[in-house]
Amino acid sequence: MTEHETVESPSVRPGVTLLKSWLNKNMKVLMSDGRVLVGIFLCTDKAGNVIIGSCNEFTADPDEEINFDLVPRLLGLAMVPGHHITKMWVDLNAEVVRANSPALD
Repeated sequence: MTEHETVESPSVRPGVTLLKSWLNKNMKVLMSDGRVLVGIFLCTDKAGNVIIGSCNEFTADPDEEINFDLVPRLLGLAMVPGHHITKMWVDLNAEVVRANSPALD
C-alpha cells in the first residue's frame, strides 16, 4: 500500500454497538409460553437466538408484586430460540461486569 492509499474503517452499526453494551448484563426474557428467564446475556446470533448464563426460570414475572413467592428453577446455561422471545429487558444500571468480559473492550 502506498502512502496515498487509505483504508476505510468499517462503519459502526448501531445494532452491534447496542448488543455489545448488553454483554454480561442481567437480562429478563419473557417467552411465548409465559415463562420468564432471568440471567446474564452472553451472546446472540443472526436468527435472534439468545444465550443466557446463570439462568433461572420462573413460571411468571418475578418482578410483579403478586408473584413474590415464585420459586425459580435453576437452568444454568440456556439457549432461547429467537422465535419464542416475546419481550426482553436488560438491566443497564448493573455495574457488575466480569473481569474478562468483552464488554470491557
